[in-house]
Amino acid sequence: MRKRRPEPGIRRRSSSRVAAPPTWLAVVVISAFLTAGAAHGATVIGDPARGQLLFVTKGCVECHAVRGAGGRIGPDLGRSSVKGSFYEIVAAMWNHAQTMGEKMKELRLVRPRFEGTELSDLLAFLYFLNYFDEPGDVRSGKSLFAEKHCIECHAIGREGGRTGPRLDAFPRGTPPLQIAQDLWNHGPVMISTMHARDLEVPAFRGNEIIDLFAYLRSQGQRRAPRAFKSAGDPVKGKLAFAAKGCSRCHAVFGDGGSIGPDLGRTELRGSVTQLAGRMWNHWPAMSGAMQSMGMPTPVFRNEELADVFAYLFVSRYNAAEPSVEQGLAVYREKRCASCHGMHGEGGIGPPLAPITNGQSKEEIARRMWNHAPEMSIRMNDRQIAWPR
Repeated sequence: MRKRRPEPGIRRRSSSRVAAPPTWLAVVVISAFLTAGAAHGATVIGDPARGQLLFVTKGCVECHAVRGAGGRIGPDLGRSSVKGSFYEIVAAMWNHAQTMGEKMKELRLVRPRFEGTELSDLLAFLYFLNYFDEPGDVRSGKSLFAEKHCIECHAIGREGGRTGPRLDAFPRGTPPLQIAQDLWNHGPVMISTMHARDLEVPAFRGNEIIDLFAYLRSQGQRRAPRAFKSAGDPVKGKLAFAAKGCSRCHAVFGDGGSIGPDLGRTELRGSVTQLAGRMWNHWPAMSGAMQSMGMPTPVFRNEELADVFAYLFVSRYNAAEPSVEQGLAVYREKRCASCHGMHGEGGIGPPLAPITNGQSKEEIARRMWNHAPEMSIRMNDRQIAWPR
């Protein structure tokens, strides 16, 4: 009997080199809440669990790592390159398509083609890489515990103050968003106490809050935490966003108040824990605005803060608000009309209406990706630069 050969162009070792963070469990949790969200009419996104598998089977892992797990030829997609909405990720892939194709030829790798929902699933996996935290630096977190004045009021082991609760009593497996929620709920008492003691209220930059939480978790108790759906539920999050009064000050793509920034259009880079840090940093401004409006400070219970962040994160998947006029200008500027006709009627390339009308943005992106090698040849023949 002949042995089954591996998929062309993919080395056999790839099958065991599954991109590490986010873990399979985390991705499955994300898949579950996306499925639930779609059932309630929320933004439809591909299956990130299947996308993680495709990242390996399509050979992406041969050149790209995800936070250290994978190849070293291309950039680490968990740390630098893949940020932003669906459109930004697709644009990044397209801009590098020609270079990637040349590199794959050099390495004798078969350029991947996508069928059905495969590209949509892969894009969902890449999109949610930004949702989960990188592993925090415990030693840096310990230093921050002192630098941010946490140690003045809170004890860990034999060190620290007694004004606030001990921070080594919760389970080591407590999700970072649970700690962030407790920090937010404790905010009014904590900030007034710090002002009374003439201490600077801590602000978090970069990965500081991730490192601090990593240290706190490392000092926790060796027992199981209570169940906490760290990924959140975007449908419940949308309801909580309104019920907690967030929508009185903040809009999400124009739906809501205008006192604070629109959280759909505002740049919200970083993991959910980093976003929680930014939310904390804006406490003084938000607190003052809420007091002037006679609003109570919102208190989050159970998984409510995770739900709100899931809602904001999923809402941004379709971040761009498409404009036909701008699209036509780009179509002409990038010289698409040179091959497909001024109005998409066709020419050297096929007419666009029959293959795009009624299709989803994911399907159009899939067809463009699969067609890219042929496009590259024809554009080189006509000395037309690759559109970026």
